[in-house]
Amino acid sequence: MKRVLRDLQLLLKYLFYFDLTRSSSSSDRLESFTRDLPHPAHHLRSPHAPVIASSHSNHHYATRPVINNPRALTMGWRALCWVVVVCLYPILIKAEVFTSIQDLKAVFAMEGKLVSALSNYLEDMETKLDRIRKYLREYEQVAAEGVVGDEMTMERLAGNPVHAFHLMKRLTVDWRHLEDLAKSDPWMDVVETMRKSGNGLGGHGVRFPREEDLHGAAQALVRLHDVYNLNMTQLVRGNVWGVQSAAELTAQDCLYMGKHSYNLGMYSRAVQWFEEAYTLAGLEGNATITQDQVNVFLMTAIKAHEEREAQHNEAAAIEGQDFGAKLGEEKEQEEEEDSRSSKRRTHRLGVKLTPEEDADNFQALCRGEQLLSPKYLSTLTCFYDWRGEPYLRLMPAKVERQHWKPELLTFHDVLSDLEIEHIQYLAQPMLTRAMVQGPQGKGNQVSNTRTSKVGWLDDNSDPIVGRLGRRVAMLTGLSTDVSTEDAELLQVANYGIGGHYNPHHDYLLVDKSEYELIHNINPREIMLGDRIATFMFYLSDVTRGGATAFPRLGTAVWPKKGSAAFWYNLKKSGHGDITTLHGACPVVHGSKWVSNKWIRERGQFLRRKCGLSPRE
Repeated sequence: MKRVLRDLQLLLKYLFYFDLTRSSSSSDRLESFTRDLPHPAHHLRSPHAPVIASSHSNHHYATRPVINNPRALTMGWRALCWVVVVCLYPILIKAEVFTSIQDLKAVFAMEGKLVSALSNYLEDMETKLDRIRKYLREYEQVAAEGVVGDEMTMERLAGNPVHAFHLMKRLTVDWRHLEDLAKSDPWMDVVETMRKSGNGLGGHGVRFPREEDLHGAAQALVRLHDVYNLNMTQLVRGNVWGVQSAAELTAQDCLYMGKHSYNLGMYSRAVQWFEEAYTLAGLEGNATITQDQVNVFLMTAIKAHEEREAQHNEAAAIEGQDFGAKLGEEKEQEEEEDSRSSKRRTHRLGVKLTPEEDADNFQALCRGEQLLSPKYLSTLTCFYDWRGEPYLRLMPAKVERQHWKPELLTFHDVLSDLEIEHIQYLAQPMLTRAMVQGPQGKGNQVSNTRTSKVGWLDDNSDPIVGRLGRRVAMLTGLSTDVSTEDAELLQVANYGIGGHYNPHHDYLLVDKSEYELIHNINPREIMLGDRIATFMFYLSDVTRGGATAFPRLGTAVWPKKGSAAFWYNLKKSGHGDITTLHGACPVVHGSKWVSNKWIRERGQFLRRKCGLSPRE
């Protein structure tokens, strides 16, 4: 309840503070946009990254809003508090929309209805104002006779039958119309639109964005710029990886992105955002923010970047290496391959990779770079395969080999459009924020490493879901019987703005210590065995991005509606195959839907037998 009240207060501060400052200077408008937002560092900053701050308090995102007009504040609370509590409460309690494209579509639709209601409200208010202006214009005839209140003027007015007639008409007919207009409240139509959107059909309301969604959307843009090396100038002008739109960024927006980059420790990226903000501020005539304000942040980011480069050079000197110290000549290891650099990097593959190399490979694969040699690529083919299943003799599976050892396959055309629509329909009401396994295997938790929403469907709850389970069994030769817990329920996921999943392994147990298995893992999980294999359906095409990248194998599977990827997470010996490290590349454009069937170890005892070597 405390959190709800805090959210209501924040919304009210937004509603009034923008109204009180709409005629203020550009620097004041910057305050109204930033001061109510918690500092991004509260959520994003690494333990060692300093918080960027201006020497001027009114430039800092963490400062509190100051409203110096108590009368305006009191009137605002009286006028709006009941609207917020009654109408927005059911919406605000359902936060976090940026993690699902499905939720974003609903919010865009809701905003369209809201704008229509606001347009009607504006027309009604203009009608009222026109009535008031008409009354005042008619009164000008009285004012033209002289100073109202003067005895001679009053006598002249009272003695004029036309003035007397107009006086009676104004205070009977005209004034009654004004009273009637004042009694009608067109704002209630806006309130009703919000209420209907919050309640929705069947009790499923539209989730209303909160400040967490604003931060999430900003992180998504920062992530997309970093992973895909998007051209900054094109990005701020609405061209995102070749897809042009009318959605452009202002200097103020770029400043906000730069602060997110800075607080993530991505100093060179922050410099780029601040430089673009400085340029745009000049082009805008300092309309959204001034160049002087941007310059404070820019100098701070450059200083932090140079300090980090100096530390790298000092460490490199000890090891007899030269990392280069000039800004822009070389990025930090996690930010290499800048779009302005034409230098060709060599990518190592295999298991003996550093975390930085894993990250480099992952981002390169997301960008569509080819990491496998031409000789190896020539061995990867497409073929028909009946998979040892009599049912598939007359209609063999269309198989594309992505990698040999470990085997990574793509099955094409394994889902029909009707099946896909049905699965999405069933999953939509169940979508909730995706979670990851907690530290040391303790429970599950929400994490910024994964931005999507998921729902779970039981094979026994719907004929089509059950049919997909049996289809996976035929294509893999493994048991997917949910009733005996040979496989997990079907997971359906929808990715949101810049939706991604950092590189990870699907197995749950083999990398845990004996202590963790005993104290942190549910004994039932151990009895079922680990996730021996993953079968991932792609339920949609993705316009840009969204690949499933395997940084240690040097290959990626790109989403194609109706296809599916399959790989083993465990070796035949039961040990985890660490080369199956994989992640979901951020979605740049489009909506990404996937569905996972994780197959458990216990039910495959006689289906996938041990090899002759413990290394297999």
